[in-house]
Amino acid sequence: MAAISFHPHKKEGTCKMYLRLRFGRKKEFRMSTGLTIKEASDWGRYILKGTFKGNKTLVRRLEELRHSLEDYLDEIEKDKERNLLDLSSVDIKKRINRFNNSEPVVNKDLLIPFSEWYCKDLVNRTYRKNDVKHKLKQGTIDKYVNFTKILKEYQNSLKSEIKLADIDEVFVNKFLTYLTDVKSLSINTKGRYVKRLKTILKDAQIKGFKVNPQYVSIKGFQDETVVTFLTFEELDQIIETEMPTERLEIAKDWLIIACYTAQRISDLHRFSRKNIQTIQGGRYISAKQFKTKKNIEIPIHYKVDAVLNKYNNNFPPRYTDNEHSQRSMLSLYIKEVCRIAGIKEEVYGRYNGKMGYYPKYKLISPHTGRRSFASNFYNLPNWSIQEIMNITGHETERNFLAYISKEDPTLSRNARNKFDEMERADKEKKEPQLNVIKNASNQ
Repeated sequence: MAAISFHPHKKEGTCKMYLRLRFGRKKEFRMSTGLTIKEASDWGRYILKGTFKGNKTLVRRLEELRHSLEDYLDEIEKDKERNLLDLSSVDIKKRINRFNNSEPVVNKDLLIPFSEWYCKDLVNRTYRKNDVKHKLKQGTIDKYVNFTKILKEYQNSLKSEIKLADIDEVFVNKFLTYLTDVKSLSINTKGRYVKRLKTILKDAQIKGFKVNPQYVSIKGFQDETVVTFLTFEELDQIIETEMPTERLEIAKDWLIIACYTAQRISDLHRFSRKNIQTIQGGRYISAKQFKTKKNIEIPIHYKVDAVLNKYNNNFPPRYTDNEHSQRSMLSLYIKEVCRIAGIKEEVYGRYNGKMGYYPKYKLISPHTGRRSFASNFYNLPNWSIQEIMNITGHETERNFLAYISKEDPTLSRNARNKFDEMERADKEKKEPQLNVIKNASNQ
Protein backbone atom coordinates (compact mmCIF):
# COMPACT_ATOMS: atom_id res chain seq x y z
CA MET A 1 0.00 0.00 0.00
CA ALA A 2 1.14 3.56 -0.65
CA ALA A 3 2.63 5.72 2.10
CA ILE A 4 1.28 9.28 2.34
CA SER A 5 2.94 12.11 4.26
CA PHE A 6 2.85 15.92 4.29
CA HIS A 7 5.43 18.65 4.86
CA PRO A 8 5.77 22.45 4.36
CA HIS A 9 7.39 23.66 1.15
CA LYS A 10 9.69 25.94 3.20
CA LYS A 11 11.31 25.77 6.63
CA GLU A 12 9.57 28.88 7.94
CA GLY A 13 6.99 31.50 7.08
CA THR A 14 3.74 31.11 5.15
CA CYS A 15 3.92 28.48 2.42
CA LYS A 16 2.09 25.63 0.73
CA MET A 17 1.87 22.16 2.26
CA TYR A 18 3.32 19.45 0.02
CA LEU A 19 2.33 15.84 -0.41
CA ARG A 20 4.71 12.92 -0.60
CA LEU A 21 3.18 9.75 -2.03
CA ARG A 22 5.36 6.64 -2.20
CA PHE A 23 4.77 3.15 -3.63
CA GLY A 24 7.63 1.26 -1.96
CA ARG A 25 10.88 2.01 -3.76
CA LYS A 26 9.36 1.87 -7.20
CA LYS A 27 7.49 5.16 -7.47
CA GLU A 28 7.16 8.45 -5.68
CA PHE A 29 5.27 11.73 -6.17
CA ARG A 30 5.86 15.14 -4.58
CA MET A 31 3.42 17.96 -5.24
CA SER A 32 1.46 20.79 -3.64
CA THR A 33 -1.72 19.96 -1.74
CA GLY A 34 -3.10 23.43 -2.43
CA LEU A 35 -3.34 23.96 1.34
CA THR A 36 -1.38 26.64 3.19
CA ILE A 37 0.37 26.72 6.56
CA LYS A 38 0.77 30.14 8.16
CA GLU A 39 4.06 29.35 9.89
CA ALA A 40 6.11 26.44 8.52
CA SER A 41 8.38 26.32 11.57
CA ASP A 42 5.39 25.10 13.60
CA TRP A 43 5.45 21.85 11.64
CA GLY A 44 7.47 19.11 13.30
CA ARG A 45 8.36 15.78 11.76
CA TYR A 46 5.03 15.22 10.02
CA ILE A 47 3.07 16.64 12.97
CA LEU A 48 2.12 20.13 14.09
CA LYS A 49 3.82 21.50 17.18
CA GLY A 50 2.13 24.89 17.25
CA THR A 51 -1.13 25.73 18.99
CA PHE A 52 -2.31 28.74 17.01
CA LYS A 53 -5.90 28.59 15.87
CA GLY A 54 -5.26 27.80 12.20
CA ASN A 55 -3.60 24.47 12.96
CA LYS A 56 -6.79 22.49 13.67
CA THR A 57 -8.39 23.33 10.35
CA LEU A 58 -5.19 22.54 8.43
CA VAL A 59 -4.71 19.19 10.18
CA ARG A 60 -8.34 18.28 9.54
CA ARG A 61 -8.10 19.14 5.84
CA LEU A 62 -4.86 17.18 5.45
CA GLU A 63 -6.45 14.13 7.07
CA GLU A 64 -9.46 14.46 4.80
CA LEU A 65 -7.10 14.65 1.81
CA ARG A 66 -5.31 11.53 3.05
CA HIS A 67 -8.61 9.64 3.24
CA SER A 68 -9.64 10.90 -0.19
CA LEU A 69 -6.39 9.67 -1.72
CA GLU A 70 -6.64 6.33 0.09
CA ASP A 71 -10.15 5.84 -1.29
CA TYR A 72 -8.87 6.68 -4.77
CA LEU A 73 -6.00 4.19 -4.49
CA ASP A 74 -8.35 1.50 -3.14
CA GLU A 75 -10.56 1.94 -6.20
CA ILE A 76 -7.59 1.47 -8.50
CA GLU A 77 -6.35 -1.62 -6.64
CA LYS A 78 -9.77 -3.25 -7.01
CA ASP A 79 -9.96 -2.37 -10.72
CA LYS A 80 -8.61 -5.24 -12.82
CA GLU A 81 -7.89 -2.91 -15.74
CA ARG A 82 -5.78 -0.40 -13.79
CA ASN A 83 -2.55 -0.60 -11.79
CA LEU A 84 -1.14 1.69 -9.13
CA LEU A 85 2.20 1.76 -10.92
CA ASP A 86 0.50 3.23 -13.98
CA LEU A 87 -0.52 6.35 -12.07
CA SER A 88 0.93 9.65 -13.23
CA SER A 89 1.41 12.94 -11.43
CA VAL A 90 -1.45 14.30 -13.55
CA ASP A 91 -3.81 11.67 -12.08
CA ILE A 92 -2.82 12.55 -8.51
CA LYS A 93 -3.10 16.28 -9.19
CA LYS A 94 -6.61 15.83 -10.58
CA ARG A 95 -7.63 14.03 -7.40
CA ILE A 96 -6.16 16.82 -5.25
CA ASN A 97 -7.96 19.48 -7.31
CA ARG A 98 -11.21 17.55 -6.99
CA PHE A 99 -10.70 17.41 -3.23
CA ASN A 100 -10.01 21.14 -2.92
CA ASN A 101 -13.03 21.98 -5.03
CA SER A 102 -15.26 19.94 -2.68
CA GLU A 103 -15.32 22.74 -0.12
CA PRO A 104 -18.67 24.54 -0.19
CA VAL A 105 -18.38 27.80 -2.12
CA VAL A 106 -21.33 29.33 -0.31
CA ASN A 107 -22.01 31.84 2.40
CA LYS A 108 -20.52 29.96 5.32
CA ASP A 109 -22.86 31.57 7.82
CA LEU A 110 -26.13 30.28 6.31
CA LEU A 111 -27.87 26.97 6.96
CA ILE A 112 -29.67 26.39 3.65
CA PRO A 113 -26.67 26.89 1.31
CA PHE A 114 -24.52 24.65 3.48
CA SER A 115 -27.26 22.00 3.71
CA GLU A 116 -27.64 22.02 -0.08
CA TRP A 117 -23.88 21.60 -0.52
CA TYR A 118 -23.87 18.84 2.10
CA CYS A 119 -26.49 16.88 0.11
CA LYS A 120 -24.42 17.16 -3.08
CA ASP A 121 -21.24 16.11 -1.28
CA LEU A 122 -22.86 12.95 0.13
CA VAL A 123 -22.42 11.35 -3.29
CA ASN A 124 -18.64 11.42 -2.78
CA ARG A 125 -18.68 10.14 0.80
CA THR A 126 -18.18 6.64 2.14
CA TYR A 127 -18.75 4.84 5.42
CA ARG A 128 -17.11 1.81 6.96
CA LYS A 129 -18.97 -1.35 7.87
CA ASN A 130 -17.06 -4.39 9.09
CA ASP A 131 -13.84 -2.70 7.91
CA VAL A 132 -15.22 -2.43 4.37
CA LYS A 133 -15.85 0.94 2.70
CA HIS A 134 -19.27 1.54 1.16
CA LYS A 135 -20.75 4.44 -0.73
CA LEU A 136 -23.86 6.00 0.77
CA LYS A 137 -27.10 4.61 -0.63
CA GLN A 138 -29.19 6.86 -2.81
CA GLY A 139 -32.07 6.40 -0.38
CA THR A 140 -29.98 7.95 2.41
CA ILE A 141 -29.00 10.88 0.19
CA ASP A 142 -32.63 11.43 -0.84
CA LYS A 143 -33.65 11.69 2.81
CA TYR A 144 -31.27 14.61 3.34
CA VAL A 145 -32.38 16.23 0.08
CA ASN A 146 -36.01 16.07 1.19
CA PHE A 147 -35.07 17.35 4.64
CA THR A 148 -33.32 20.35 3.06
CA LYS A 149 -36.54 21.14 1.18
CA ILE A 150 -38.39 21.20 4.50
CA LEU A 151 -35.74 23.54 5.93
CA LYS A 152 -36.18 25.88 2.95
CA GLU A 153 -39.95 25.91 3.45
CA TYR A 154 -39.46 26.74 7.11
CA GLN A 155 -37.04 29.52 6.26
CA ASN A 156 -39.59 30.95 3.81
CA SER A 157 -42.16 30.98 6.59
CA LEU A 158 -39.73 32.98 8.75
CA LYS A 159 -39.06 35.41 5.87
CA SER A 160 -35.42 35.64 6.89
CA GLU A 161 -32.30 33.54 6.27
CA ILE A 162 -31.22 31.07 8.96
CA LYS A 163 -27.65 31.32 10.19
CA LEU A 164 -25.75 28.26 11.39
CA ALA A 165 -24.88 30.14 14.56
CA ASP A 166 -28.58 30.72 15.32
CA ILE A 167 -29.41 27.04 15.74
CA ASP A 168 -29.86 26.03 19.37
CA GLU A 169 -32.57 24.35 21.45
CA VAL A 170 -34.83 27.40 21.16
CA PHE A 171 -34.59 27.25 17.36
CA VAL A 172 -35.29 23.50 17.38
CA ASN A 173 -38.40 23.93 19.55
CA LYS A 174 -39.81 26.52 17.13
CA PHE A 175 -38.94 24.27 14.18
CA LEU A 176 -40.76 21.35 15.84
CA THR A 177 -43.82 23.52 16.36
CA TYR A 178 -43.80 24.30 12.64
CA LEU A 179 -43.47 20.60 11.77
CA THR A 180 -46.42 19.82 14.04
CA ASP A 181 -48.82 22.68 13.29
CA VAL A 182 -48.07 23.24 9.61
CA LYS A 183 -46.72 19.91 8.33
CA SER A 184 -48.66 17.61 10.69
CA LEU A 185 -45.73 15.20 10.84
CA SER A 186 -45.53 12.19 13.12
CA ILE A 187 -43.37 12.14 16.24
CA ASN A 188 -40.87 9.73 14.71
CA THR A 189 -40.48 11.83 11.55
CA LYS A 190 -39.88 14.95 13.62
CA GLY A 191 -37.32 13.10 15.72
CA ARG A 192 -35.46 11.97 12.60
CA TYR A 193 -35.44 15.54 11.25
CA VAL A 194 -33.80 16.79 14.45
CA LYS A 195 -31.11 14.10 14.10
CA ARG A 196 -30.42 15.14 10.50
CA LEU A 197 -30.19 18.78 11.49
CA LYS A 198 -27.62 17.90 14.14
CA THR A 199 -25.63 15.81 11.64
CA ILE A 200 -25.46 18.74 9.23
CA LEU A 201 -24.36 21.12 12.00
CA LYS A 202 -21.67 18.70 13.12
CA ASP A 203 -20.33 18.54 9.57
CA ALA A 204 -20.35 22.34 9.35
CA GLN A 205 -18.33 22.51 12.56
CA ILE A 206 -15.83 19.96 11.26
CA LYS A 207 -15.44 22.04 8.11
CA GLY A 208 -14.49 24.98 10.32
CA PHE A 209 -17.72 26.97 9.98
CA LYS A 210 -19.14 28.98 12.85
CA VAL A 211 -21.94 27.13 14.62
CA ASN A 212 -23.69 27.62 17.93
CA PRO A 213 -21.89 25.33 20.43
CA GLN A 214 -25.26 24.60 22.04
CA TYR A 215 -26.19 22.45 19.04
CA VAL A 216 -24.54 19.46 20.78
CA SER A 217 -27.39 19.42 23.31
CA ILE A 218 -29.94 18.87 20.53
CA LYS A 219 -31.29 15.31 20.73
CA GLY A 220 -33.32 13.28 18.30
CA PHE A 221 -36.20 11.22 19.63
CA GLN A 222 -38.79 8.66 18.72
CA ASP A 223 -42.28 7.74 19.78
CA GLU A 224 -43.17 4.83 22.01
CA THR A 225 -42.43 1.59 20.20
CA VAL A 226 -45.37 -0.80 20.17
CA VAL A 227 -44.97 -4.14 18.42
CA THR A 228 -48.12 -5.69 16.99
CA PHE A 229 -47.64 -9.30 15.95
CA LEU A 230 -49.73 -12.37 15.25
CA THR A 231 -49.23 -15.37 17.53
CA PHE A 232 -48.88 -18.92 16.20
CA GLU A 233 -52.45 -19.60 17.37
CA GLU A 234 -53.77 -16.56 15.49
CA LEU A 235 -51.87 -17.58 12.36
CA ASP A 236 -53.46 -21.02 12.49
CA GLN A 237 -56.83 -19.34 12.92
CA ILE A 238 -56.17 -17.28 9.78
CA ILE A 239 -54.98 -20.32 7.78
CA GLU A 240 -58.12 -22.26 8.67
CA THR A 241 -60.45 -19.40 7.70
CA GLU A 242 -61.75 -19.54 4.13
CA MET A 243 -61.65 -16.18 2.33
CA PRO A 244 -64.66 -15.06 0.27
CA THR A 245 -62.69 -13.67 -2.68
CA GLU A 246 -59.57 -14.57 -4.65
CA ARG A 247 -57.88 -11.28 -3.78
CA LEU A 248 -58.31 -11.88 -0.07
CA GLU A 249 -57.05 -15.45 -0.45
CA ILE A 250 -53.90 -14.11 -2.14
CA ALA A 251 -53.47 -11.57 0.66
CA LYS A 252 -53.83 -14.34 3.24
CA ASP A 253 -51.15 -16.40 1.50
CA TRP A 254 -48.73 -13.46 1.37
CA LEU A 255 -49.36 -12.83 5.08
CA ILE A 256 -48.50 -16.45 5.94
CA ILE A 257 -45.32 -16.26 3.88
CA ALA A 258 -44.33 -13.01 5.59
CA CYS A 259 -44.93 -14.42 9.07
CA TYR A 260 -42.78 -17.51 8.44
CA THR A 261 -39.96 -15.92 6.43
CA ALA A 262 -39.53 -12.57 8.30
CA GLN A 263 -38.91 -10.65 5.09
CA ARG A 264 -39.73 -7.04 4.29
CA ILE A 265 -42.33 -6.13 1.67
CA SER A 266 -39.47 -4.92 -0.58
CA ASP A 267 -38.13 -8.49 -0.61
CA LEU A 268 -41.49 -10.25 -0.80
CA HIS A 269 -42.30 -8.08 -3.82
CA ARG A 270 -39.19 -9.39 -5.60
CA PHE A 271 -39.54 -13.09 -4.79
CA SER A 272 -40.12 -15.39 -7.75
CA ARG A 273 -39.84 -19.09 -8.57
CA LYS A 274 -36.07 -18.76 -9.13
CA ASN A 275 -35.60 -17.89 -5.43
CA ILE A 276 -36.91 -21.32 -4.41
CA GLN A 277 -33.90 -23.65 -4.28
CA THR A 278 -32.99 -27.07 -2.98
CA ILE A 279 -29.71 -26.99 -1.04
CA GLN A 280 -28.24 -30.20 0.42
CA GLY A 281 -31.63 -31.83 0.25
CA GLY A 282 -33.54 -29.01 1.97
CA ARG A 283 -35.77 -26.36 0.42
CA TYR A 284 -34.81 -22.71 0.89
CA ILE A 285 -35.69 -19.25 -0.30
CA SER A 286 -32.35 -17.88 -1.47
CA ALA A 287 -32.15 -14.14 -2.07
CA LYS A 288 -30.24 -10.91 -1.53
CA GLN A 289 -32.16 -8.54 0.75
CA PHE A 290 -33.07 -5.35 -1.08
CA LYS A 291 -32.40 -3.03 1.85
CA THR A 292 -29.25 -4.55 3.37
CA LYS A 293 -27.85 -6.29 0.25
CA LYS A 294 -27.21 -9.29 2.52
CA ASN A 295 -27.40 -12.78 1.00
CA ILE A 296 -29.80 -14.98 2.93
CA GLU A 297 -31.03 -18.56 2.79
CA ILE A 298 -34.39 -18.99 4.52
CA PRO A 299 -35.45 -22.56 5.29
CA ILE A 300 -38.96 -22.99 3.90
CA HIS A 301 -41.41 -23.63 6.74
CA TYR A 302 -43.93 -26.37 5.99
CA LYS A 303 -46.78 -23.85 6.16
CA VAL A 304 -45.04 -21.70 3.57
CA ASP A 305 -44.46 -24.82 1.49
CA ALA A 306 -48.20 -25.47 1.53
CA VAL A 307 -48.79 -21.98 0.10
CA LEU A 308 -46.14 -22.41 -2.60
CA ASN A 309 -47.67 -25.73 -3.65
CA LYS A 310 -51.01 -23.96 -4.20
CA TYR A 311 -49.32 -21.92 -6.91
CA ASN A 312 -47.41 -24.77 -8.58
CA ASN A 313 -44.22 -24.27 -6.55
CA ASN A 314 -44.36 -20.51 -6.94
CA PHE A 315 -45.28 -17.44 -4.93
CA PRO A 316 -48.78 -15.93 -5.00
CA PRO A 317 -49.38 -13.40 -7.77
CA ARG A 318 -48.84 -9.69 -7.10
CA TYR A 319 -51.71 -7.24 -7.46
CA THR A 320 -49.45 -4.85 -9.36
CA ASP A 321 -45.82 -4.53 -10.44
CA ASN A 322 -45.55 -1.19 -8.64
CA GLU A 323 -44.02 -1.85 -5.22
CA HIS A 324 -45.68 1.09 -3.46
CA SER A 325 -49.11 0.20 -4.86
CA GLN A 326 -48.56 -3.44 -3.90
CA ARG A 327 -47.71 -2.38 -0.35
CA SER A 328 -50.85 -0.22 -0.07
CA MET A 329 -53.18 -2.87 -1.50
CA LEU A 330 -51.69 -5.66 0.59
CA SER A 331 -51.97 -3.53 3.75
CA LEU A 332 -55.67 -2.98 3.04
CA TYR A 333 -56.44 -6.61 2.21
CA ILE A 334 -54.59 -8.30 5.08
CA LYS A 335 -56.51 -6.14 7.57
CA GLU A 336 -59.70 -7.49 6.06
CA VAL A 337 -58.27 -11.03 6.12
CA CYS A 338 -57.61 -10.72 9.85
CA ARG A 339 -61.05 -9.18 10.48
CA ILE A 340 -62.76 -12.09 8.74
CA ALA A 341 -60.58 -14.54 10.67
CA GLY A 342 -61.78 -12.98 13.94
CA ILE A 343 -58.53 -11.30 15.02
CA LYS A 344 -60.49 -8.66 16.93
CA GLU A 345 -58.94 -8.60 20.40
CA GLU A 346 -58.51 -5.03 21.73
CA VAL A 347 -54.77 -4.29 21.88
CA TYR A 348 -52.65 -1.19 22.42
CA GLY A 349 -51.14 0.32 19.31
CA ARG A 350 -51.00 3.19 16.82
CA TYR A 351 -53.90 3.65 14.40
CA ASN A 352 -54.04 6.64 12.06
CA GLY A 353 -51.18 8.18 14.03
CA LYS A 354 -52.90 7.96 17.43
CA MET A 355 -52.03 5.62 20.28
CA GLY A 356 -54.83 3.74 21.97
CA TYR A 357 -56.70 0.43 22.18
CA TYR A 358 -58.05 -0.89 18.88
CA PRO A 359 -59.24 -4.20 17.41
CA LYS A 360 -56.03 -5.99 16.50
CA TYR A 361 -56.90 -6.45 12.83
CA LYS A 362 -56.80 -2.66 12.35
CA LEU A 363 -53.14 -2.59 13.41
CA ILE A 364 -51.97 -5.26 10.98
CA SER A 365 -49.66 -4.19 8.13
CA PRO A 366 -47.27 -5.93 5.71
CA HIS A 367 -44.50 -5.37 8.27
CA THR A 368 -46.45 -7.40 10.83
CA GLY A 369 -45.13 -10.58 9.26
CA ARG A 370 -41.53 -9.69 10.01
CA ARG A 371 -42.35 -8.71 13.60
CA SER A 372 -44.41 -11.86 14.07
CA PHE A 373 -41.55 -14.14 13.04
CA ALA A 374 -39.05 -12.35 15.29
CA SER A 375 -41.34 -12.32 18.34
CA ASN A 376 -42.76 -15.82 17.93
CA PHE A 377 -39.52 -17.68 17.34
CA TYR A 378 -37.65 -15.68 19.98
CA ASN A 379 -40.13 -17.11 22.48
CA LEU A 380 -39.30 -20.72 21.54
CA PRO A 381 -36.78 -22.29 23.94
CA ASN A 382 -34.93 -24.27 21.27
CA TRP A 383 -34.22 -21.29 18.98
CA SER A 384 -31.09 -19.17 19.47
CA ILE A 385 -31.08 -15.44 18.76
CA GLN A 386 -28.38 -15.97 16.14
CA GLU A 387 -30.53 -18.48 14.26
CA ILE A 388 -33.42 -16.02 14.17
CA MET A 389 -31.20 -13.06 13.24
CA ASN A 390 -29.73 -15.09 10.38
CA ILE A 391 -33.21 -15.17 8.85
CA THR A 392 -34.40 -11.68 9.76
CA GLY A 393 -31.12 -10.15 8.64
CA HIS A 394 -30.51 -8.15 11.83
CA GLU A 395 -26.78 -7.59 12.30
CA THR A 396 -26.73 -6.75 16.01
CA GLU A 397 -28.54 -8.32 18.94
CA ARG A 398 -29.30 -4.84 20.27
CA ASN A 399 -31.26 -3.92 17.13
CA PHE A 400 -33.03 -7.26 17.17
CA LEU A 401 -34.14 -6.96 20.80
CA ALA A 402 -35.46 -3.44 20.12
CA TYR A 403 -37.52 -4.95 17.32
CA ILE A 404 -39.45 -7.69 19.13
CA SER A 405 -42.36 -7.47 21.52
CA LYS A 406 -41.39 -6.89 25.14
CA GLU A 407 -44.89 -7.35 26.52
CA ASP A 408 -45.66 -10.87 25.30
CA PRO A 409 -46.09 -13.15 28.37
CA THR A 410 -44.64 -16.26 26.70
CA LEU A 411 -41.13 -15.66 28.06
CA SER A 412 -42.48 -15.42 31.60
CA ARG A 413 -44.43 -18.64 31.07
CA ASN A 414 -41.31 -20.38 29.77
CA ALA A 415 -39.35 -19.15 32.80
CA ARG A 416 -42.13 -20.41 35.09
CA ASN A 417 -41.92 -23.87 33.52
CA LYS A 418 -38.14 -23.93 33.92
CA PHE A 419 -38.44 -22.93 37.58
CA ASP A 420 -40.88 -25.80 38.07
CA GLU A 421 -38.47 -28.21 36.36
CA MET A 422 -35.66 -27.04 38.68
CA GLU A 423 -37.92 -27.60 41.70
CA ARG A 424 -38.78 -31.14 40.58
CA ALA A 425 -35.10 -31.93 39.97
CA ASP A 426 -34.14 -30.65 43.45
CA LYS A 427 -36.86 -32.75 45.10
CA GLU A 428 -35.70 -35.86 43.29
CA LYS A 429 -32.17 -35.30 44.59
CA LYS A 430 -33.39 -34.95 48.18
CA GLU A 431 -35.74 -37.96 48.21
CA PRO A 432 -34.25 -40.83 50.30
CA GLN A 433 -33.00 -43.75 48.26
CA LEU A 434 -34.20 -47.23 49.34
CA ASN A 435 -31.47 -49.84 49.59
CA VAL A 436 -32.41 -53.23 48.26
CA ILE A 437 -31.62 -55.97 50.85
CA LYS A 438 -31.09 -59.36 49.35
CA ASN A 439 -32.97 -62.28 50.87
CA ALA A 440 -30.57 -64.43 52.88
CA SER A 441 -32.23 -67.58 51.62
CA ASN A 442 -31.19 -66.65 48.09
CA GLN A 443 -27.54 -66.45 49.07
